[in-house]
Amino acid sequence: MNYFGLSDKGRYRAENQDSFELGAVRDGVLGVLCDGMGGEAHGLTASDLAAGRFFAFARAALEALDGEDTADVLCQAVDAANRKVYRFASQSEEYSGMGTTLVAGYWRGDTAVFVNVGDSRAYRIAKDGIVQITKDHSRVQEMIDSGQITQAQARFHPAQKYITRAVGSERFVRSDAFIVPIREGDSFLLCSDGLTKALEDAELHRVLLAADSPEEACQTLIREAIEHEARDNVTVIVINSKKGGA
Repeated sequence: MNYFGLSDKGRYRAENQDSFELGAVRDGVLGVLCDGMGGEAHGLTASDLAAGRFFAFARAALEALDGEDTADVLCQAVDAANRKVYRFASQSEEYSGMGTTLVAGYWRGDTAVFVNVGDSRAYRIAKDGIVQITKDHSRVQEMIDSGQITQAQARFHPAQKYITRAVGSERFVRSDAFIVPIREGDSFLLCSDGLTKALEDAELHRVLLAADSPEEACQTLIREAIEHEARDNVTVIVINSKKGGA
């Protein structure tokens, strides 16, 4: 598999509060992406702590995997990241309430496993279309589910900034897990909401199909998001299952 990750603070933020970790683990690929919240440096602290702890825990557990369920391992890694951020925030009133989204994936053999908390997303891209794998933990998603608004209306709704789950903001957090078969030619995208609030799914699909490599895909996605006036940091991870190409 080919993979690449890239992050940019964008035009409108003073600093980048997104963090990601990506690398080969065992005979697969592990990636995690976090979008911090809590104001100024606190969001960066939360995302950095969560991404680092998740990756370290998951890598060690996956390397030692012996019969455990991969989805359970990734959920345990989310719990470890949550404890790390929550304990740090609990030590100082200054950092109280900080938290972060988290989306992660592990690609190995013919299966990919994903976990998420918050509104950072995982997508699967093929020639015939793009599918959002994860489901946002957000107020607008609840409004979509209840029929109050449409998916199109959600992109511009004033409540879109409110998430209903975050890593580190509470003592315990519940993550969702998804298991997806990998088909030859599939591409996968992990991204922060800085991307998805700037570009529609059809634009993500177009870029991923046209790119010659994960690196080119990441560069193009970030460039187009910024050109479309992305108001937030933009972070992307792209994984390709194609042999020797994008």
